[in-house]
Amino acid sequence: MSRMRKLIIAFWICIGCILLWQFYTYDQGLDRAGPAASQQHFYFFHTNGPASALAKAHHDGADVEQTDFSVDDNTPATGSYTCRVTLKNVGNAQAIGVQVKVRPYRGISNYDEDTGHQNLVAPNDDDPISVFGDYVAFPDLAPGESSTQSVVFLSRPEYKPGKNPNPEILFQSAKASPPPVPAKRPPRGEDD
Repeated sequence: MSRMRKLIIAFWICIGCILLWQFYTYDQGLDRAGPAASQQHFYFFHTNGPASALAKAHHDGADVEQTDFSVDDNTPATGSYTCRVTLKNVGNAQAIGVQVKVRPYRGISNYDEDTGHQNLVAPNDDDPISVFGDYVAFPDLAPGESSTQSVVFLSRPEYKPGKNPNPEILFQSAKASPPPVPAKRPPRGEDD
């Protein structure tokens, strides 16, 4: 056998060993990731069942949620837009010091010019455009009360505003008033 033939055979044996090692380590990684992935919990609700099954969990104290978000282009002037945010207190106590960070470019999808208009690119949460935003103060919200506030941003021609998914809502819960305690009756006497 010539020296060149021996080198070629040694090369392919090395490539085969590298591939076998990669298959082995990949399989080991799957074995380790399996138990961690099985710890997830999934809840399925019967869609034809009663609406009470889909009700949210009860929270003690204030619980503020974003119920609506809309964008009005070219308002109040050309080159800007207005974001309107509606928050609602779905808890059982008053929410005080309510603020929400409006991030209009969070969760948006843009066309990738390098690969054409067929692929949509969503900036991650660390991207500077996703972090862009401003805090908006809201009045104190009583249980069941909602409020709408607006904030104005300058337009960015390369980005279209989104819906502010997963908003950062800051608030404090006022102490819930305790339920009324029934009056104590005097002890009964033996004569009664």
